Amino acid sequence: MNVGLLIRKYTLEQWTIIDSEYLEPNGVNNRKGIIPIILVVVLLIVKRYYGSNRTFSVLSGNVSDNWPYPDIWPYIYGVFTSMLLFLVIPGLLIKFFLRERIRDYGFTFKDILKYKWIYLAMIIVVVPLVIIASQLSSFTSKYPLYPQAKDSLPKFLIWEFAYGLYFLALEFLFRGFMIFALARYIGAYAIFVMVIPYVMIHFGKPVAETFGSIIAGAALGTLALRTRSIFGGLFIHVLIAWSMDLLAIFSQA
Repeated sequence: MNVGLLIRKYTLEQWTIIDSEYLEPNGVNNRKGIIPIILVVVLLIVKRYYGSNRTFSVLSGNVSDNWPYPDIWPYIYGVFTSMLLFLVIPGLLIKFFLRERIRDYGFTFKDILKYKWIYLAMIIVVVPLVIIASQLSSFTSKYPLYPQAKDSLPKFLIWEFAYGLYFLALEFLFRGFMIFALARYIGAYAIFVMVIPYVMIHFGKPVAETFGSIIAGAALGTLALRTRSIFGGLFIHVLIAWSMDLLAIFSQA
């Protein structure tokens, strides 16, 4: 099979299947599709202005100065607000407002093993790129996002666990709530609507990572809709993120 046919098989053909599985009759004319878009925009605004680790000291004063590892709490606050805004609030909306099942928005392990070789292929492709990037100053100056993670093993373990929770929230917002809510109205186009804000949250990170988030977002969105699960993408995202932190720390040693 030539490269062109292979690309078509795992892009256009998959999006056609997604349209046939999700798109409701006259879905594109249903104004309910506006709700998830507006909610995601509002949640990202709240996160940006009130939920980042940079706002912790402003909101809390010096309350954490006497806590263990005082420098980690602004980052824990950032993860906590991500969990609240990106996971809990959309989950409550699904359950109590839309009166639907959260598992129908990708919060399930359904069918991910059928595509395990695709996830493995993505890891094989991406990990060497991460290793190469770890040699760049733009990379080592950015990661770990919690710089003191390299100071001690407890700090590293606490941070990496929290970092994994952050990606759970992130995957649910973008590859769960957003695309599953939109797919019924616009089919596979939901993937590319999702990619826009997903790429924008990478602004300020290394430019190669930001451009790469276009491909990663589209690929993980496609797989989420085909497998009806966010957890395959979550596994890849966390594995790569932890690898990036470890490589950045080792390169600075």
